[in-house]
Amino acid sequence: MQFTIFASLAMLALGVSAGEGIHLANCYQNSALGQIPYSKMLYYPDDAQANQGVVPSTNNQCWVTSPGAGGWKVWEGSAITCNFPSNTFFTSDLQGGAGGYSVGQYAGSGKNNYKNYNCYRDNNHDLYNDGTHRCWSVYYCLAA
Repeated sequence: MQFTIFASLAMLALGVSAGEGIHLANCYQNSALGQIPYSKMLYYPDDAQANQGVVPSTNNQCWVTSPGAGGWKVWEGSAITCNFPSNTFFTSDLQGGAGGYSVGQYAGSGKNNYKNYNCYRDNNHDLYNDGTHRCWSVYYCLAA
């Protein structure tokens, strides 16, 4: 487990592409009413972009909850499926209590139309903030 974290950090430090990644994100939408919470799954073809403030294309964003309609999703304890606009689904299945796990700790699994993923607790770093929407990574999933 620790090796995975250190290997990933070393790859990022060396500028090596981390491959694709899917982030389970909580977000705020700024509005006249204040900050409205919602949740998304965000796909990054190059996961290094998740640390560079890159806003994924519309096809790579899947709304799990909408602003003003449900708040943040509880990611842990049950399978959650989202169908991306590209007609690719992603299902996360995180362990109950994973919200209390250490950063980088294995939290569960995920899968899409093409492959299986391992999901890990993230450090809530900002994925992007475009002035209207701010999203941060609660979990990240990498191809198994």
